[in-house]
Amino acid sequence: MGELHFAKCRINKRKKSSENDKEPFIFFCEEELNEENEYVLPYSKKNYAIKVQLLKKKKKIVNFNYMVEMNEDDFNSQDNILLRPYRDIKGIYLFILGSFDDGMISIADINQKIYFNLVIEGEIRGYKNLFTFEIKLKMHECNKDDVQEMICNKTNELENENKNFESKLNVIEKENNNMKLQVDELNEKGNKYELKLIELEEIIRNLTLQNKQIIKNEEENKYIKNRLLQIPGRENKNICLKLKYRMTEDGDSLQMFHSKCDNIPNNLVLIKSSSGARFGGYTDEPWTSGNNDVVDNNCFCFSLSNRKLYNVIQDKAALHNHSNHGPSFNNIFYIGADSLSYGNCTNCVPSNEYFSGINNNFEINGGNSEFTVLELEFYQVIFEEIE
Repeated sequence: MGELHFAKCRINKRKKSSENDKEPFIFFCEEELNEENEYVLPYSKKNYAIKVQLLKKKKKIVNFNYMVEMNEDDFNSQDNILLRPYRDIKGIYLFILGSFDDGMISIADINQKIYFNLVIEGEIRGYKNLFTFEIKLKMHECNKDDVQEMICNKTNELENENKNFESKLNVIEKENNNMKLQVDELNEKGNKYELKLIELEEIIRNLTLQNKQIIKNEEENKYIKNRLLQIPGRENKNICLKLKYRMTEDGDSLQMFHSKCDNIPNNLVLIKSSSGARFGGYTDEPWTSGNNDVVDNNCFCFSLSNRKLYNVIQDKAALHNHSNHGPSFNNIFYIGADSLSYGNCTNCVPSNEYFSGINNNFEINGGNSEFTVLELEFYQVIFEEIE
């Protein structure tokens, strides 16, 4: 046999609405309820919350203002005509809920110190008048046991909330630690990627530099240095090539070339031409912007493409200085007319009176007289004593 509980309990007041105050009524229970429903009823310019509960078995109720506990016998003893169609407590319970839903139940009267009465009005087929059924809730004063139980219940509730909070906090801390580990891993990967990027950038720079450099490999570098070491007085020296000018970086202006490269003795010039040839020349003498021929018995020209040397004929003025030209090795090649981009080897023929070793016309440039300078590199050659 079940019971119906009606309870009005004063707890924290709800926020006031624009029209009515709301006094909450609640029914506390220690065990799981079969069903529970709450309704709001108006009375004397106020709204009251009524909670109806269907309990499996009798239990102690605390923390309320007005309440009533009724079982099936309590309803049957009243022999109310509205309740006769219902044979058990469940049916009565559904009837009362339906009365709330249909607006057939209201607050009949309230005595703040004694009772709180609800009334149900209903129609019976065949009768003209409405029938009523009244439910009386009695005022309940909390005693010491009630207060103690409320404190225990609240303490248990707070302890459970604290456990839930600690559990959630542990989850959050675990997630936070996992996120920190992930961040550390990402930072470590980021550092590795950054180092890898630096390595790749260095490789690209080296490849770009190698692509720009006219000397392609160490073998060609040794080829030139070995010839430089044959110059009298330069034997057994360490040789360092210091780049002073690169046309693709510094421009093809003759004025710029002379500003950077004039008056530098012991210099080496390298040329890459539009014919695909790579060649150059060396001289002990500095280039100038004057208009004169110069004798240098140590100068020579060479072809990197053909691995061939062209040594100067002794005491011949094989070099020519001019502000409108770059490096000029007479009758073998000269650079510059309006700019460094122009090159010519017109008199580079076997009968050359300045350089030996020429077998074919314009052979230093692959048989072509005029050419476009694709790249020009100018180096200062530094001869260092071996320690």
